[in-house]
Amino acid sequence: MKKSLRTILCLMALSIVIPVCSQGSNNNPWPWNFPQNVKLKLEAGQTVLSPFTYYPSSVEKGEPLRNAVLIFYDTTVKEAGEEKTMLNNFNGEVEMPNALIIPIPTKAKAKKGDVVLTWWQSGSGMQRAIVVDDSNPQEPKVCYLDLRWPDNPDSPTLEEKRKGEQLKPGTFAVLKDGQRQSGAQVAIKKDKEWRTGTLIHVEGDKVLVLGFGSKIEAYDKADVRIIPFKEKIKVGDKVWATWVNEYRPGYEVTAVDNLTGHVFVKKEGSSSIESKSLAEVTKTLE
Repeated sequence: MKKSLRTILCLMALSIVIPVCSQGSNNNPWPWNFPQNVKLKLEAGQTVLSPFTYYPSSVEKGEPLRNAVLIFYDTTVKEAGEEKTMLNNFNGEVEMPNALIIPIPTKAKAKKGDVVLTWWQSGSGMQRAIVVDDSNPQEPKVCYLDLRWPDNPDSPTLEEKRKGEQLKPGTFAVLKDGQRQSGAQVAIKKDKEWRTGTLIHVEGDKVLVLGFGSKIEAYDKADVRIIPFKEKIKVGDKVWATWVNEYRPGYEVTAVDNLTGHVFVKKEGSSSIESKSLAEVTKTLE
């Protein structure tokens, strides 16, 4: 009797555990309405940007990828594939869907005023940056656009920041203003609001976007607007500016630092000055 009771208890335990395990193993690791097999021109040893740390671990744990924090870091190609590519990182090898890989050209050159896609080279994480010194076009000095900037345009700390950081060769891609290109700034129309994001890839009528909190989502191309980096913005202009994860109207430009790609604004009815990068301010949304 005791033996049969243990057997029954074991079977009951299995009936509870197995469905939970099955749910994790059957969980679709690719939840976005966007193809994984984006065609990329890659070669072994090439630098790319990819969420190689968090995506594989989220898939392994069966976590919902729509809720995962997917920060893009720099890594290198080991072996390119048509749908997935093997990447090298400091922990070993990671296989990533091509849709989550942004290639960085090996011999790019940049000139002063160009906006480039790179990463924070004295820190980590994908960044857009503006070139402030092109003495060496293959190793330009840049000011990052996605890092926090002092709100006071006369802050003494800005003198050092304006000097920029020098990029290594083969670590950046020049962004063409207004183009649907990996790294472009976008605004997404959703629920009568304009959400902020960074374009990852475009395929057909779909756009894959890295949004607020490093969450990824796919949108219809018709709902996605490119925010120009080189829009002519001057003091006194009425603009839209970012507030948390969306663009909102009702801001006035108080100062412009064209060299570093930063605009200083204040909300109508407020005296507080806020620093925004060129990616965070626009006149084009209606």
